[in-house]
Amino acid sequence: MIPETIIRVGPLSVECEALSVQIHHGRDDATTQPVASTAVIELVGALPASAVIGTRVSVWVVLGGVEHPRFEGEITDLRMGWESVDIAQPQIIATGDIGRMSRRLVGDEPWPAELDGARAARVLDLAGFPADPLYTDAGTVEVLAQDVDSQYALDVLHGTANDGGGLLWQTVAGDVLYADAEHRRSARVVHTFDACDVGVDLGWQQSLEGLVNNLYLRYGAGVPQEEVHVQDAVSISERGRFGLSLTTAISTEADAQRRAEEIVGRQSQPSWVLGGLEVELAFLPEPTRVTLLTAVDVHSLIAVTGLPPESPAVDALLWVEGWRETIGGDSWLIAYATSDYCRSAATAVWDGVPQSATWDSVPSDVLWDSAICFPPSLDEGRWDQTAATDRWDTLSPDIVWDSWV
Repeated sequence: MIPETIIRVGPLSVECEALSVQIHHGRDDATTQPVASTAVIELVGALPASAVIGTRVSVWVVLGGVEHPRFEGEITDLRMGWESVDIAQPQIIATGDIGRMSRRLVGDEPWPAELDGARAARVLDLAGFPADPLYTDAGTVEVLAQDVDSQYALDVLHGTANDGGGLLWQTVAGDVLYADAEHRRSARVVHTFDACDVGVDLGWQQSLEGLVNNLYLRYGAGVPQEEVHVQDAVSISERGRFGLSLTTAISTEADAQRRAEEIVGRQSQPSWVLGGLEVELAFLPEPTRVTLLTAVDVHSLIAVTGLPPESPAVDALLWVEGWRETIGGDSWLIAYATSDYCRSAATAVWDGVPQSATWDSVPSDVLWDSAICFPPSLDEGRWDQTAATDRWDTLSPDIVWDSWV
């Protein structure tokens, strides 16, 4: 059995029965800003009177008698169809509040130079979505004083996020927040999937998408702007030049240099992406379902273990970037979009390097300013780190059960 879902429509929170719900949350990869969350809801019976364009819609899941949010937004489209002449099948399409920011103009007065997090909070407030200071980050780079002269809030926010290495995102509860480049530091694994949890479509992919090893980044208020140049000689030697030219609102040379080094450090080598990470909640134990539906959101760190030995790794540490969720009948399927840990983790600091790391284990051609990431070790136990294809009858007969590692 899958958990109960509740659909609420309008200011009076009229509850509706749904035939199916499809939710898209977050982003599909680690190189873009998240789009607005969306929900496509197929209703049973007549369309409620409160369902009009602009009305609020929310999707909830009930676990242990407690309601937890899965989506919050406003109706942007209504459709009416019929299964038969007597059976109506209305459809509601709703969009999260990030979508509303694409229609809000901001910038009647000039803004001072400030950190990217402060700029994001300022724009959110002007757009009518005041940021919660407890959950919106301060920022890591200083952006220029600007007079944007009535631009769309979403364009300004995305520009600020791209300059600072941050993320404008929406929680499952509908809150719009800003995460700066430090947001993912010290995250702990929320859940570990093993080979029994996921479908057979799981697979690794690697491509040249997002590869950057020769970057020119412009900054400052000058005309023309000043420029920093960062490149990765090893990557260029191996694969040729993959250039990128960026014009930013970053104010200082130090911030521009650091931001350029972060981009090249993260993106100068192709990264493996684990695709097809789909889970059917109906087949998972109740504690796992509760974790996935209440504790996982964009930025959550998850792990997958027990992968076949031909994999780039038997274990994988992954950031949740978003997902596509399909609810209907006896099925509740979540297809996660993830990224490699080092593609968007906060840059390495000395006291964040694992104690087990030794200096001579680092490749001789790695410099500290390009050593962007030191992933934490994943130790779930002696069985979880075993490849899914290992079999007892292929092991040495000298190995006994209680000494297996």
